[in-house]
Amino acid sequence: MTYSAIFSHASRLREAGNRFILAELEKAGLSDIAPSHGDILVRLLACETCNMGELAKQVRRTKSTVTALVEKLERNGYVLRMPDPADSRGVLVRLTDKGRALEPAFEAISSGLQRLITDRLSKEEAELLDRLLDKCVNG
Repeated sequence: MTYSAIFSHASRLREAGNRFILAELEKAGLSDIAPSHGDILVRLLACETCNMGELAKQVRRTKSTVTALVEKLERNGYVLRMPDPADSRGVLVRLTDKGRALEPAFEAISSGLQRLITDRLSKEEAELLDRLLDKCVNG
């Protein structure tokens, strides 16, 4: 095996995950949400309100990328942006009721993504793969 095969496998796994996510979003009637919105929405489901700079760090995206993604989510009524009272230049993002209503669909998508792995790997293999990929990505 060449090391480039690892990147090829990782890319194909990501593509399979994105295809699954898109299909599930379509089934749920959520055509205005893209897989790239997932990390932001999942984080906001966990914390309710978050500073944009902190959100960018947590989802490992640039501030400009997060701003563009949040703007689209705001246009579609899933989030609201407001000034951060603790930081005069900061912006807070919070879910709307429409955004909070996404939780069941996102839980189902998360379970389905887990099945993409657990249907093929044992628990031990999946844990090893997780550790190895984390080591490759985070050092």
